[in-house]
Amino acid sequence: MRLFTSILSTLLVLCGGIAIVVQGFQIPHNIATPKTTISTTALHSEASTNPQLSRRQIGELSIATLGLTTSYLGTRERTPQEYGLWGILPVGPYKRKKTIMETIVPDKVWTFDQKFGILNVQVPLRMTVIKLDGGGLFVYDPIAATPELLGYMKELEKVHGPVKHIVLGSVAIEHKTYAGVFAQKFKDAQVWVQPGQYSFPSNLPIPFLGFPAGRTNVIPSKQEDAPSDWKDFEYRTLGPLISKDGAFGETVFYHKSTKTLLVTDTVVEVTKEVPKIFEDDPKPLLYHARTTVTDVLEDTPEIREQGWRRVVLFGLFFTPGALNIKDADVALKERRPDINSDFAGIYPWDWVGDDIASFKALQGGLLVAPILQQLILNREPIEVLDFADEVAKWDIQRIIPAHLKNNLQYTGKDYRAAFSFLEAKGVPKGLPKPLDIDMQSLRDAEVGLLESGAVARVPPLPGGDVTREDILKQTVYGCRADLCAPQSSP
Repeated sequence: MRLFTSILSTLLVLCGGIAIVVQGFQIPHNIATPKTTISTTALHSEASTNPQLSRRQIGELSIATLGLTTSYLGTRERTPQEYGLWGILPVGPYKRKKTIMETIVPDKVWTFDQKFGILNVQVPLRMTVIKLDGGGLFVYDPIAATPELLGYMKELEKVHGPVKHIVLGSVAIEHKTYAGVFAQKFKDAQVWVQPGQYSFPSNLPIPFLGFPAGRTNVIPSKQEDAPSDWKDFEYRTLGPLISKDGAFGETVFYHKSTKTLLVTDTVVEVTKEVPKIFEDDPKPLLYHARTTVTDVLEDTPEIREQGWRRVVLFGLFFTPGALNIKDADVALKERRPDINSDFAGIYPWDWVGDDIASFKALQGGLLVAPILQQLILNREPIEVLDFADEVAKWDIQRIIPAHLKNNLQYTGKDYRAAFSFLEAKGVPKGLPKPLDIDMQSLRDAEVGLLESGAVARVPPLPGGDVTREDILKQTVYGCRADLCAPQSSP
């Protein structure tokens, strides 16, 4: 629990930083030679015409202006892999963000991977680009707009036409923070965002979330209202499922001609294969491959695989059951910067359990992340299953998620099976199912979240003795501002 609390606190600080430091305004198109400066006077002027802004929000936006002004000189991009605005979301690998480009379908589908994470728990963060039928490019879930990434995009534009649509299929911080900056680099592209965007601790309106004014739109709820050049796509939106201080939402896109499903966070596949993005810098893997602080490890394929296994367990559970967390004073006393200098040589745990068994339990198919299973999606099971049922109707042969393994060879039926944890009969044998020992930290966290009102109670799951209508009656739907979580029909 100590580690979980520490990670959760870090995430809350990061979320707060977004609202206070950046989401109040647009980023200049060219950070190296900014042409405009946002003044406090301008912010007050905007507030006078926008009744949605409170005095507190004006203060936060003023602080944001000061923060970017004082940090400007330290954000210059001196190499193609550097991201000058890394301080907006200060997570690993910080300023240097290597990009890996992969062709999925020649002349039609490409992916771009960077690393993303905290405490050396770094996993792939993926953007997908698809060529539109009539020419031009469709971008799903942008990543950090480094000179290297923008160079890749310019080469695609030369051959396949300009970026026409930039789509943010999530409300998650690691996606929306980069999407706004990326969108500023493509001045003629239309920007589309998942419904239910928010900021924390102050809920700012969409025009103040870093997206370009005048060309940012909410993804239409009806397919017939979509742009005409989306004719080769179908899409479905889940949520937003709104909690006290946050939300979860996702819009998935199905590209008909390549039978490819684009998802953000709803499913991943866990495999022992180490992602290509770690070939450039394996240090996070070597840090987590240690069983205890005194381990001295060689950089071998086997050690990298062990580090990847433990990174995945950390990323999915926060506190896997195989860990023994040390008290802070013990961890400080035992630190060994001479062995591994990351985090001042601190390695605050020992791996004492069977992490291999925990990892194997997650393999064998598509997986919905445990935190979504335990704390989010089970709050509105009917709506989630209705969404998955609709997605499953498409003739899917490939799934590209924003995290972990790329280019997954699964069908719509496989996608639907990943949500079987929401059914009273449970997960069928042979599909990924987290071990109870690994879910315990999330269950412990749920108790406190329920007591504080941060999350709603879990209604009965479908497929049991309770009718669909009664489950819907027992489901608690959150609201924020003028938006409430959508409800399924009885």
